Amino acid sequence: MAPLPRPVPGLTGPGRRARWRRVVARRLLAAACLGGAVLAGLHTLRPPEPPMVEVVVAARAVPAGSVLTAGDLAVRSVPSTARQPAALARPRPALGRRLAAALAPGEALTRARLVPRTPAEGLPAGHVALHVTLADPAAAEVLAPGQPVAVYPATGGAALARDGVVLAVDPPADEVALALTGGGSAARGVVLELPDGSAERVLAGHGGLDGSVSVSVTARGG
Repeated sequence: MAPLPRPVPGLTGPGRRARWRRVVARRLLAAACLGGAVLAGLHTLRPPEPPMVEVVVAARAVPAGSVLTAGDLAVRSVPSTARQPAALARPRPALGRRLAAALAPGEALTRARLVPRTPAEGLPAGHVALHVTLADPAAAEVLAPGQPVAVYPATGGAALARDGVVLAVDPPADEVALALTGGGSAARGVVLELPDGSAERVLAGHGGLDGSVSVSVTARGG
């Protein structure tokens, strides 16, 4: 036969003080149980930690226009929720590429920060890169990559396209060489991003026998 439990001093007995102590003890036990249940519930409801991923960051301050080397870059692990869209995971694809915008130390390197290898790199589907000669070479001085433009016939008339974007501008010609060769003022052109339909309209009536396209390009608001 199992021995009877021994009375707990101060908690057992019919006395008023003993009853009060038993009430307090029950309430403390209930509070402890409730606290444990709350902690267990919070642990269950807490979302799992996001997985870690690797991203390429600047190992030091890198100015715009720099050609990236291994010493410019480092790899850092970050939560997947903090990874920027298009952030590079490995340095190798960026090595030897030119930086379009400056990087601060620790800043993630994205594909948008790299100067395209060619003006046509990264064009969306249904768009083409078209080189056109400017009817007025001086217009090249007010055009810059990324600028939205409208395209007009060199001889005047309605717009051929209003949805062009400048991808690149021809560099100015060597004026000394032109003077020595008697070439006069050299033509300049731009590379435009155009939807297929707009490019076809530009080419349809304004392509020369040599394959060139001479048009007027006017900058417009974004």
